[in-house]
Amino acid sequence: MPRSELDEHWFYQCDDIIVDPHAHRLERAGRDRPLEPKAYAVLLTLLEQAGDVVDKTTLLDTAWGHRHVTPGVLAHAISQLRQALGDSALHPRYIATVHTIGYRFIGKVHRRPRFAPAWLRLPANTLSRP
Repeated sequence: MPRSELDEHWFYQCDDIIVDPHAHRLERAGRDRPLEPKAYAVLLTLLEQAGDVVDKTTLLDTAWGHRHVTPGVLAHAISQLRQALGDSALHPRYIATVHTIGYRFIGKVHRRPRFAPAWLRLPANTLSRP
């Protein structure tokens, strides 16, 4: 399914983090977390391939196209993502660095229907239907 169709029907959830590609929105603990568009593109790529190592070249190409940019821009985007997610490079819960290769999203990601009932958006340990 092309990305645009997927974006219209699904959002990603990991713990209290919700990422809605269609709305270009990141929410953590019920609060919107603004992100630069390039950092958001990196986050979506990591979520789409959660659990797998995504190499730096793929992340750079996804967010910056085929323009020549320094690897520092990717490091800046990852730093911004970690701050927005409440993550740490030293003790990662969501984004792990795979030295010299790239990054891996290590949190447990759930793809949920975008128009799901509100109770589906809660963390698994608090799910209870009204």
